[in-house]
Amino acid sequence: MAEIENGRRTTEPRETLTVFLIGFRVNALLKPHRWWWVTRAFREMEAELLADPRCGLLHSSTLVGTRGVTSVQYWESTEALMSYAHADRHSNAWQEAYRRLDGSAGIWHETYEIGAPQSGDGRGYEAIYLDLPRRGLGTALGTRPVTRETRRAANRLARPARPQRGGAG
Repeated sequence: MAEIENGRRTTEPRETLTVFLIGFRVNALLKPHRWWWVTRAFREMEAELLADPRCGLLHSSTLVGTRGVTSVQYWESTEALMSYAHADRHSNAWQEAYRRLDGSAGIWHETYEIGAPQSGDGRGYEAIYLDLPRRGLGTALGTRPVTRETRRAANRLARPARPQRGGAG
């Protein structure tokens, strides 16, 4: 059991931090043969990350609900998160999701960059949802189809180009 720290406390300051929410929602409870493998993939990836602090995961907490699981993860940087996202285990799991999920379950994630990006051109958040009702940022801001320009998380994190204002120059 975790030790209780009495009194009012706060966190150590950091220049930047990336908060990553990732979840899995069961849409068809009576078809576990179609989605059970996702729970195994989630557990394997979390175990891999917790076993190697060099990956950049600072902390992870898993929340179990009636229709799925949400993992709240704190990363040292967006770059560390993206590096893991392109690693074999995660890439293979995404490819398997695209092949095997048939709407009986859905996967989602939201990324939040806290602190000013070095270049100053970042949006600070991005999200993707596959076969789900609206949730999180999608409920707050609305959703739209993924396009060629928005298929990668790095592209969704980039600030969109501002429209040119007309006028004499």
